[in-house]
Amino acid sequence: MLLFIGGAARTGKGILVRRLLVEQQMSYLSLDVLKMGLTRGVPEYEIDPDAGPMVLGERLWPLVREMSLNLLMEQVNYSIEGELLPKHVAALRSDYPEQVRACFLGYTEITPAQKLHEIRAHAGYPNDWSSECSDAELLPIITNMIAFSHYLREECAVYAFPYFDTSHAFEQTHDEVVAYIRAG
Repeated sequence: MLLFIGGAARTGKGILVRRLLVEQQMSYLSLDVLKMGLTRGVPEYEIDPDAGPMVLGERLWPLVREMSLNLLMEQVNYSIEGELLPKHVAALRSDYPEQVRACFLGYTEITPAQKLHEIRAHAGYPNDWSSECSDAELLPIITNMIAFSHYLREECAVYAFPYFDTSHAFEQTHDEVVAYIRAG
């Protein structure tokens, strides 16, 4: 099985895949690692890590798709988390309906100020790039991620993927995501 966990920044996608590694021994790839490797190691690929999730999702998908096809052919259980767009994952799922699963996370029911407060209160996790940003730098990013979350929620309805909102009850929502994955 190939599991995709997409979503807005700071929804806990990385926390989820590390939890799956421990609980289900499911290996994972964070697209942040791929993105930064391409940015620094292959600058001619022209990946701008600050381009936003829509641009990055489009730009990274051809490579992610080919990697995914290889994992599917090798029949390796794997999870991929990061800047993914439902339409891309849906196309792959249509070719491999029994082997591809996905869910998406966002936060549509929270204000930018509330999300900023939560981010600051729960700092220190791996890949905590937000701790290097000032509040003034982070607020516009959060506002864009709220808009992206609305997009994801709408696209998940179109492509029949579960959308989990982490605006409130963050840990409980993560438990719901894990229950969805286990049920598959």
